[in-house]
Amino acid sequence: MGKLSRHTLVFGALVAASLGALPTVANAETALTSQEQVFVSYLQAHGELLTERDQQSAAIDVGKADCSAIAAGVTREQLVENLPGGATEREEAVLFLDAATAPGSLCG
Repeated sequence: MGKLSRHTLVFGALVAASLGALPTVANAETALTSQEQVFVSYLQAHGELLTERDQQSAAIDVGKADCSAIAAGVTREQLVENLPGGATEREEAVLFLDAATAPGSLCG
């Protein structure tokens, strides 16, 4: 799955589930929305190897969960610091947050 961490995916899903906002995985035949494309392109430009549609969908779900958490009042610092995986996991979480909050992306 490239650099995309399973811990990141699980953490995003847990946050979304705790907020009651778990997005569904997009249908594999469905084209990415412009916001989703900005998100995926940002991640790819920063080294994430999201070549398969299911990988992109999983990453998008994590990004949407981050957006839901932010909208519910969870700070970026809380999202990053509560990860169990150490510095590497935190760096990856920051990348996903940056991608989700980039202009024209998921949280926009």
